[in-house]
Amino acid sequence: MSAASASATTTRVVSFNTLAQAYCKSEYFPWAPKAVTKWKHRFAALCVYLDATTFDIAALQEVDNFAEQWAPYARSRGYGAHYVPRTQATNAKKDGSAVLWREAAFEYVASRSVTYNALADGVGSGDDDARANARERYVRDCVGNLTLLRRSSDGAEVLVACTHIYWDPAFADVKLAQTKMLLEKAKEFRDERQDETKSTVHLICAGDFNSTPSSDVYAALSAELRSVSHGAEPAYTNVTPGFTDCIDYIFVSSGVDVALVRAQPARETLGQGCPNEDHPSDHLPVVADVSFS
Repeated sequence: MSAASASATTTRVVSFNTLAQAYCKSEYFPWAPKAVTKWKHRFAALCVYLDATTFDIAALQEVDNFAEQWAPYARSRGYGAHYVPRTQATNAKKDGSAVLWREAAFEYVASRSVTYNALADGVGSGDDDARANARERYVRDCVGNLTLLRRSSDGAEVLVACTHIYWDPAFADVKLAQTKMLLEKAKEFRDERQDETKSTVHLICAGDFNSTPSSDVYAALSAELRSVSHGAEPAYTNVTPGFTDCIDYIFVSSGVDVALVRAQPARETLGQGCPNEDHPSDHLPVVADVSFS
């Protein structure tokens, strides 16, 4: 799919883990030239990379330096932005999730944050040890960003749910609980808005779910929504020598029709892995053209 393939009747949606600079250390990515991992170089490359997609809505994860650089980037390109930083119960996290929208096409309506640390309160009943164990397991400072937008051309509303689910494979139960909480909070927001306006609110759920298509997380998403790839997910959205698989997705509600999904670049073009000179993150974006019916 070329950058120019979106039309006046479709909306281009991008989900992209931008690789927060706080996590972009040379020792984590030894195959990447040091210049590639420097923030000044990477941020400029990320801007060019995103610009090339000509997106209308972006769900971005691992966004740090938001106020200093990402917010000015959005304004300079004619985008609005809503940012939800990660909570800091465990340490001083410096990144978060951002939703961007083309202001010529959409306007901001409302937003909510989803704080997954609250899950610890629901599983920590009983004695002090049980509560402490629940807190240790479920408090991971991950968040969800729910941003409600209205399309200027026809008033159609869409709720964008952007998230970055916890990464550790040993915590599959935590990943699933976070995903279910996101779906529940998005449903609450949609239902309240639909009751208020008596009109349909579409849902786009996008992010880095740190879970493969064979996971319980993917099954939970599929039970409520449908993937823009209709279940035929790409072989990879995260590419490193130690891990190459699909963990990033865009899911949509009924009434959101998918026109095109951009194919991922061939593996042989990605060298040892990402980031590299051509791809400024260890993730590849998921890009889809959708319409609202």
